[in-house]
Amino acid sequence: MKRFGVLAVVGVLFAAAPSFAQTVGSCPRGGGGNQPPPAWVMFDLGSAQLRAADKSVIAQAAATAKARQVSVICLIGHTDKLGDKVFNEKLARSRAQAVAAQMIRDGVPANHLYIVADPEAFGNMSLGSSNASVEDRKVTIFFSR
Repeated sequence: MKRFGVLAVVGVLFAAAPSFAQTVGSCPRGGGGNQPPPAWVMFDLGSAQLRAADKSVIAQAAATAKARQVSVICLIGHTDKLGDKVFNEKLARSRAQAVAAQMIRDGVPANHLYIVADPEAFGNMSLGSSNASVEDRKVTIFFSR
């Protein structure tokens, strides 16, 4: 019975906040070769704050999604390998949520957006025992179908 109460509260929160995208473990796949290519939104070290220059990338991705009638957009948050793994998981998710919020402001329906955290996925640049790559601090906007 207690579990039902928690589920009911969570359901009410999602119903009351339609501006939030769906958080999932992985994105739905599909679509085929006619989908738009992915886009990337870059972030500063340790930050989930959108940079002014990257808002145009998001606006273009939103316009493309609307023009091509894409109904599933995966926002995959990434981090470099510096720092604590738990922190990087939260940071990756926060980055994807920041992009989702901007895409919603740009007119993309929230139920078309899926948020995935994929921290420490790449690690392109090695600095001794650390891994810090500017290219890894990003959100990939992937048009699925």
